[in-house]
Amino acid sequence: MSLWSDRSKRQFYDAWEFMPEDRRQELKGRFLKDYINFARELQYYRDRTEGFDAKSSHPLKNVPVLNSADVRELVPPVSTALVTGGSRDYTVFQSGGTTGTPKSTLFSHGELEGLNLPNARGFYACGLVPEDRVGNLFAVGSLYMTFVHINRMLQQYGCQNFPFSNHTAVDFVHTVVKQFDVRVLTGIASVVLNALRGMKKIGLEGIQIEKIYYGGEHFYEADKKEIEATFGTKTILAPGYGTVDTWYIGYQCTQTPTGVFHAHDDQVYLEVVDEETGELKKPGEIGMLYCTAFPRRITPIVRYRVGDRVKWLTESCPCGRTTPLFQLLGRGDDVLRIGYDSIDYNAIQTLVLSIPGLSGTVQMEKQREGGKDRFIVRVESEMAVEDRAAASARLVQALLDTRPSVRDFLAKGSVWPIQVDVVEPGTLPRNVRTGKLMRVIDCMG
Repeated sequence: MSLWSDRSKRQFYDAWEFMPEDRRQELKGRFLKDYINFARELQYYRDRTEGFDAKSSHPLKNVPVLNSADVRELVPPVSTALVTGGSRDYTVFQSGGTTGTPKSTLFSHGELEGLNLPNARGFYACGLVPEDRVGNLFAVGSLYMTFVHINRMLQQYGCQNFPFSNHTAVDFVHTVVKQFDVRVLTGIASVVLNALRGMKKIGLEGIQIEKIYYGGEHFYEADKKEIEATFGTKTILAPGYGTVDTWYIGYQCTQTPTGVFHAHDDQVYLEVVDEETGELKKPGEIGMLYCTAFPRRITPIVRYRVGDRVKWLTESCPCGRTTPLFQLLGRGDDVLRIGYDSIDYNAIQTLVLSIPGLSGTVQMEKQREGGKDRFIVRVESEMAVEDRAAASARLVQALLDTRPSVRDFLAKGSVWPIQVDVVEPGTLPRNVRTGKLMRVIDCMG
């Protein structure tokens, strides 16, 4: 039966999305308690969860945090300490992160089917309908995960499905999109942008992309405006935010701005934590996101440090959903130390987007030379070659105006002059497995 079922006349995909808050809190507490009891079947969690207090306003406060490095050492091929019941019916994936050695994660076949619910909930909220013809540009192969379950969800949703993957040549995508009048694309933001820009060079006669559903990265406002103007696109949204280590965490709807998500709080228990005090952050305060993933049973995931900075929002969404809203503010480790100043990727991206003609596709790098730091910003742009030097100079000046400490370092000669390179679209290095932009490069990392 189609996931769409009889939902075509409903405002929301399922009842959880409009459940009263008191009932939601009651159920979340029950889900968490049941999941901790399940996780305690493993010796690893029996000791770690002794501090769990189901009656506390912060029930997981005294439970140790599960880090990426921990998971790497607890699952096959290294160990089976995090695997329940000797299970063997699982699919092995590896993370496609922008840095570091990929780590394995296991999903049972039942868990993969379970991804259809949050997946479909997000696509439904973002306006996907069964009549849509969807080109899937997510990364495939090399044990990468997203393409597999997006493909499955589209089949069950009832859409016409075109499984291109991130490896398909742009000219082939262009041909098929035109032949079949494909008007919806989904994929990692960088991959979708490259495909669209490539199709533009070939020619857009008979091509219109009405909806873009992306993941893996933000789709920034300058890029949205470019695509809307070029392709007549009306919808550019992220129907799912999550990680291969955890589960789907949030989803946009047609009313949420870039970076703002409804929480899948029936699927995951979320904490926004002040890592200095260990306390929960209040709405509006920025903290580190921790996730406990209820559907993960073959390898229970309790209090995983996602690595993203977020904040809960106090306002309700105009769409009418009662699921809480949070804002994703970027990786907690997307920071470079230049001199003694910590420069955040999002801050640089904001400055870049204030310069006309520059895109949101940005990379920053720290190099070390002659005992001094060198800060390099690279930005993709379609602007004429002769205009790039002026744009670079404007960005350098904007950076110095907003970073007085860096300006002081330069005056003292303790860091090298800032370098800004404006490059052709598609030339910044991407992860070879996923196509995701390598946003931050740290010679010291």
